[in-house]
Amino acid sequence: MPGIDAAGAIGLFMAMALAAAIPVILPRFALPLTVLEIAAGIAIGPEGLNLLHVGPVLSVLSQMGLAVLFLMAGFEVDPEVLRGTPLNRAASGWCLSALVALALAALLAATGIVAAPVLTALALTTTAIGALLPVLKDEGHLAPPYGPLILAAGALGESAPLIMLSLILAGLSGAGPQALILLASAIGAVLAILVAARTSEGRFAHWLAHGMGTSGQLPLRLVLMLMMGLVFLAEHVGIDLVLGAFVAGAIARAATPHALHEDLMARLDGVGSGFLIPIYFVVAGMRLDLPALEEHPHALLLVPLFAAVMLAARGLPALLLYRDLLDRRGRMGLALHSGTQLPLVVAITGIAVERGVMPGEQAAAMVGGGMLSLLVFPSLARWLLKRKP
Repeated sequence: MPGIDAAGAIGLFMAMALAAAIPVILPRFALPLTVLEIAAGIAIGPEGLNLLHVGPVLSVLSQMGLAVLFLMAGFEVDPEVLRGTPLNRAASGWCLSALVALALAALLAATGIVAAPVLTALALTTTAIGALLPVLKDEGHLAPPYGPLILAAGALGESAPLIMLSLILAGLSGAGPQALILLASAIGAVLAILVAARTSEGRFAHWLAHGMGTSGQLPLRLVLMLMMGLVFLAEHVGIDLVLGAFVAGAIARAATPHALHEDLMARLDGVGSGFLIPIYFVVAGMRLDLPALEEHPHALLLVPLFAAVMLAARGLPALLLYRDLLDRRGRMGLALHSGTQLPLVVAITGIAVERGVMPGEQAAAMVGGGMLSLLVFPSLARWLLKRKP
């Protein structure tokens, strides 16, 4: 295979398999899968065993993994479940999170602890709902009243930062017309979703239902084609690829008959979670600037600080805005689940480092804080919610 040697390819897939095997073999001591995949990337990358380096092939596969990750995030957002009170509170909560995050990032920037305060704040407003969904489902926390509230908070924690990221990147590039392009793209996305919803019945729906059970996997191929088309269109007009992939997921959900949602999601999960998404996180681990942490020991101290700031930015709104909907333990669980971050932190800090506005040690410390939040916060939330009377 050009751009990747045999030992590196074998090491990559062994690392992916090992990361997936640990939670199955050692369920009591297992770490979150995303954390294991990043750790596997560190182990086989230049700072570990030096089995593999990020070349053109891995870069393309990693970008596809990132696109599928947000395609699935867009597909998982169910407007029927989230509309009304859950969505209204989630929108208010994210706006309050943005204010808290900006204040904290500005304070840290004023003391010289962080650079790129706006992108730092944006990363602090995210939520790892994609990583939490399997855990929430297994623990029975998706039922009302808690389920719709955390799903809505998570959906806003993934979609709102993506929209803001595109606006911020347009500002960083100095492209004045870019805001108009983004506005036109948003209007076009809404119209596309409305049009797609009208095709979820009739002959097209029959074709999808028939194709789902064949070896051709027509619905899956159509969704991946849509994703790649919108990703390339988004990048062509200067919008980040993750927003194009997220919109593709929303359009695909609207165009697919409701009876096929679960089957199509299972197939997307096979392609994404089984192959492309793990490559993205393994490559993210390989790209972590660990030497920068060694050269700047204070950056290691920032890991727990960033985890605490993530919880403050996303958790405070949950404690304040849901007092009439959840009891105290429920609000604390919602705060911990909302404050759990990682995938978007990896994406945003990676973009910031690539643009040269964030030093590598800060990005590595923020990713470390996200890993710590994924390790600690869901476990605390599970303990709190199990002890509810």
